[in-house]
Amino acid sequence: MTPASLLHFIEALIWCALLFLSIAGYGALLLRLCNIRRPSITLAATSGFGVVVFLGGCLNLLHLIAAPILIAITILGLLAAILLRITLSETNTPTTLTPVQKTSWAASLVPLLLILTAVVFLVRIAATVHTQSYQASDDYNFYLAAPAKMLQLHHYAADPFSERRVMSSIGGNYFLQTLVLAVLPLTDVQMADRALGLLLLAFLAFALASEFDLTPPQRAVFAFLVFTTPQLVFNLTFVLLPSALFFALVYLAARRKLLADNPTLQALLLGATTGVIATTKSTYLPHGVIFVACFALFQARRRGLSSGAKTLLLAALSCLIVMAPWMIASHATSGTWFYPLLGKGYQYSTYGLYPAPSGAGLSIILHKVVPFCAPLALLLVLEWFLGDRDEQGEAILSLSAAALCATLLVGIGTGGDSVRRYNYPCIIPAMLLLYIVFSRRRNTFPGSRRWPILQTITLLFIAYTAITTWRNKFTNEYDQIPIGLKAGLRDTPIVPASVAAEYAAVQRAIPTDAGALATVTNSFLFDYRANPISIADYPGAASLPSGWPSRGDGNALAEYLLAHNLRYLVCSYADFVDLDHEAVKVLHDPSRTQWIHSEQAIILRSHQQYAELAQTRRHLYDDGQIYVLDLAEQR
Repeated sequence: MTPASLLHFIEALIWCALLFLSIAGYGALLLRLCNIRRPSITLAATSGFGVVVFLGGCLNLLHLIAAPILIAITILGLLAAILLRITLSETNTPTTLTPVQKTSWAASLVPLLLILTAVVFLVRIAATVHTQSYQASDDYNFYLAAPAKMLQLHHYAADPFSERRVMSSIGGNYFLQTLVLAVLPLTDVQMADRALGLLLLAFLAFALASEFDLTPPQRAVFAFLVFTTPQLVFNLTFVLLPSALFFALVYLAARRKLLADNPTLQALLLGATTGVIATTKSTYLPHGVIFVACFALFQARRRGLSSGAKTLLLAALSCLIVMAPWMIASHATSGTWFYPLLGKGYQYSTYGLYPAPSGAGLSIILHKVVPFCAPLALLLVLEWFLGDRDEQGEAILSLSAAALCATLLVGIGTGGDSVRRYNYPCIIPAMLLLYIVFSRRRNTFPGSRRWPILQTITLLFIAYTAITTWRNKFTNEYDQIPIGLKAGLRDTPIVPASVAAEYAAVQRAIPTDAGALATVTNSFLFDYRANPISIADYPGAASLPSGWPSRGDGNALAEYLLAHNLRYLVCSYADFVDLDHEAVKVLHDPSRTQWIHSEQAIILRSHQQYAELAQTRRHLYDDGQIYVLDLAEQR
């Protein structure tokens, strides 16, 4: 550790704290327009993410995503937060707690538990500054490049040959990452999800405990559970912030004062929050939509059909408004308004060359999906029969229903692939809120022994779920904390300087008279302002019409690329040897899903075509690791 690295470490934490406060400022501005003065920072921040993501979509359409503009936006948000006098407390929440007989030992443990929770929170947020656990097949070849390219070209530029570009998200997550990168280097990019998510989670944990009238010991236990339950950290896909926003949906739905005074605003905020979640990853949209639908159904039962219909329509409108700028851009660049619900765009299954992800057999889908749906079904049954059936209880019940139904739908849609990873941000809040359900019942019936027993069972259930995330150390957040802290305090680069120098030499060899297609390990090292480079992270898995010519030879591929003004092919071919051996094994593994089988078959075929072209086309650069081919000239 050096003074410079320590200074950068502190600078990164301060900048993300300012970003969070700025986002809350935009939320406070929105709430002021709805005649809510001096909102809590929890309500303001929850509202602000919708405003900021919508503004980002507009800047994306106008090609105005540049560091000076992003800094100016952040400053304006900070001024709004100061001038509109955001508060820390939940001013509209009743402060009278349900009278419960507290034992002296429980009361004495509250400060200790809160201190331990604070320590865990500080360690976790400090570990977000840096990470050395990037995922080779996702982060290095696209997820790191996407925000860097967005900032360089001032918009979420088209990458029609990138499967991740088409399938993963419509861009809201990358815009939040550019807010981080406006001041900080690319090594801090994960803070957009993990630091901002943890900050929002901190305020929501105590706001929810206050809203549901938990006792001080119960509040301390709930906060401890929230911050000690690890998140899946598989790659740079957003996980922590969406998880916090799923908590926020329950927070908004359970706000008794907000519901009584302004149900229209409540519906709009629920829809906007759902829209934000959906812009961070496409597989998260069903969870938010089902939550809002369940909430509207409960409202229709209590307040009449017109009230439920109004909530549903307003939430849908608000969600669409937040997503619309990003959807318009996605249709123009990826051929789909929103993958896969509104079209598959340039994804490989559009052209019918390989089976779609959902083409797996029923046995594989059941084997992959049921283990996750079974405990969620149990969770829903417990809350349905044992929980309070008031409006606040139904807010939690709505999230549990959304977790179950959406996990089933997403699991079927992906052919049973990565069910845990695609649903975890919603599953964790639904699971943790079970503690609140039984705490409320215990407060209502303090003399009953049933509820303390159920609370204990809930704690064991949560502990078991947390422990099961350790099955793969790469996906366990706690295993990465020491590595992240060490890398952050030492300011460790993403790749060695020699690799960065190699990619600089590669780029100097690429002429600027035509486009280039890059299938490389570290696509984030290119300067996309210097050359028109298209990323092919999984070559052949996404492509412009009439589709990647997988059935043809290398010459057919060259003709296809040249027809789309892609004259140069950049490939880190030395990395393909191990990948191709692994692809052959995967193709012969019947336990793998159809998506993985199709993807590996596509990649293996494209690598074969690349090898053919390497034998017949002129090499502009070749260092034994990476080559640059001129597809228009024979060797």
